[in-house]
Amino acid sequence: MHILFVTHYYEPDSGAAAVQLTRLAKALQARGHKITVLTTLPHYPQREIDPAYRGKFTVSEERDGIRVIRSWLWTRPGASIAKRLLSQLTFMVSASVRGLSLPRPDVVFIEYQPIFTGVAGRLLADLKRAPYVLDVSDLWPDHLLTVGVLDETDTVYKIARAVVDAGYRGAAHIITLSPTWQEKVAQYAPQMSDDITTILYGVDTKRLSPQPADAVATFKAQHNLDPDKLWVSFLGTFSTPYNFPLMLDVAAHFADRDDVGFVYIGAGTQQAVVDERVAQGDIPNVRMIEWVEYEQMPLAWGASTIIYWALRDEPLYNGTIPAKLYEATACGVPIVAAQRGHAIDMIREAQAGMVFEPQDKAGMIKAIEKLLADPDLRREYSENGRAYALAHFDKEVIADQYAAILEIVAQHHKAKSSKIKLAPMD
Repeated sequence: MHILFVTHYYEPDSGAAAVQLTRLAKALQARGHKITVLTTLPHYPQREIDPAYRGKFTVSEERDGIRVIRSWLWTRPGASIAKRLLSQLTFMVSASVRGLSLPRPDVVFIEYQPIFTGVAGRLLADLKRAPYVLDVSDLWPDHLLTVGVLDETDTVYKIARAVVDAGYRGAAHIITLSPTWQEKVAQYAPQMSDDITTILYGVDTKRLSPQPADAVATFKAQHNLDPDKLWVSFLGTFSTPYNFPLMLDVAAHFADRDDVGFVYIGAGTQQAVVDERVAQGDIPNVRMIEWVEYEQMPLAWGASTIIYWALRDEPLYNGTIPAKLYEATACGVPIVAAQRGHAIDMIREAQAGMVFEPQDKAGMIKAIEKLLADPDLRREYSENGRAYALAHFDKEVIADQYAAILEIVAQHHKAKSSKIKLAPMD
């Protein structure tokens, strides 16, 4: 089976989407499928095109036996929402043009965020008369309503809503990363209700695992993390769903403790919010580290005594299952989280940490204090989380689920096409 991936994110880009989609492409290729990836020139998270690719409209390369076609986009670091949308539009155009010369696949697999990438994928699928499967990792344009950029009466929102919903209706199948998002997509496209499946995020549980103490010590020394401190961490993209003011207020509560530090590893659109708060000078216990190399991420987790996060109290984010939940459990890091929805149910079921309502700063502080003081409880949560990840999040199990859907879609389309061709002979 020949599968065409159309995605905005792919290695060497960083971030959860790039990691997940790259891993999935490799897993499907290892199962004997031919994979072609149509993606951007490497640019994320810095939002600057990698120097090795600058000045090029398109690049064709092979990575681990997979043909990767890279197409140009306009991008700038620290861009506003309007400029990021423009960047996404440029990739939609360039990918649509570049994709025309690609051979016809059996099925097109589209990462449906950003929505403009989805438009390019759908156009190519239609032109090549191939079915497409949508991978819904976020809900757009719902997100723009939540952050206040648009409201439901805006013409731009109505157009975006119509475009996205048309994509839902035309799909052969839709895969969501959250049961809540599955329900929401079914509301927008009720005729697709029987063709929507939730598949959880998968992790490489061999690579993401508890790390040797000496390797963790080296990582801490490399990044100036005091080896005598217990480190409470936030790892991942600094994105709008996260309530950074609340999380940094939690860190401020521990500012007088010499044995505790807070480390933020990552970057993103909310970087300025974090930088501004740190600059006030009342949280000297907070360390900032930009993106670490992909190979070092297990060590970043290993350096974490506790992982914590708080999501903003918005209905849309009730469906969010942060990628850090999967990685933290795989690495055996106890969790303190404030949000609602399926993620909280998973943490409770796994018995891998403590959970609270989105605005419960006091509850988070007490939980962190309790975990810092109780190494036995930390060990219990660590072991529980690791066992749960092995049972539910292993990448091979997740890849099998994706492969099954893609194979069924391709086979169904082939059978349907054969019947159409044979009809005149009857």
